[in-house]
Amino acid sequence: MIDVTMQTRLRFEKACRLFISKYDSVLPSFSNTTFRGWCWNEYNDLPSFGYMSRSTALTVRLSTRASVVDDAEQIIDEAVDEASLRSPGTQTFACRQYVVYSATFQVPCLYFTISHSNGTPLSADELVHTSLFHSATLDSTTTTSFAVTHPSSLFPLLSQGDHPSLGTPCWYLHPCETVKSMQEVLAEDKTEMSKEERLVRWLEVWFLVIGNMVDLRV
Repeated sequence: MIDVTMQTRLRFEKACRLFISKYDSVLPSFSNTTFRGWCWNEYNDLPSFGYMSRSTALTVRLSTRASVVDDAEQIIDEAVDEASLRSPGTQTFACRQYVVYSATFQVPCLYFTISHSNGTPLSADELVHTSLFHSATLDSTTTTSFAVTHPSSLFPLLSQGDHPSLGTPCWYLHPCETVKSMQEVLAEDKTEMSKEERLVRWLEVWFLVIGNMVDLRV
């Protein structure tokens, strides 16, 4: 069985490097876009605070667009590939994504920023309507200027906070439920793997788990 927690920053770094190497060498496809485009970042003065990052573009979520269409027959199914619906008139946003290590929960954590074309950050009300989020993720949630919270949760689903390495303001998905969700997935995985393969698989499962909340396909 694969360990649920990364346990150390060193194992997190090793997993990230192996993960990046694996997906840099495979043919691009829509099924692996979540795993592609990441790079490893590290600073000489902070050797133990490395992280993965990548940049991508977002649009307004499909279901949000559909909700303002007058003609009900024009409602667009959210499962349709977002990329195929982009047009010169579609508003796009710049998104910078980071995978960092949470020392408290000993798991990766997704940090991100989303901004308009002029560099102005999106407000909480704006960012929850971007294509980064699945519509079902935000059902019955409450949005404030600094958090998105579900009434049944002890912790916010989405919070503001400084990037652990960069010290810059970001939004992040709270990792409190990550371990429990991953336990359920990894308990079923009986595949024989090397230590390196287990580290990569752990990170792949983490991406699949948070993929229930956010859409990281690019």
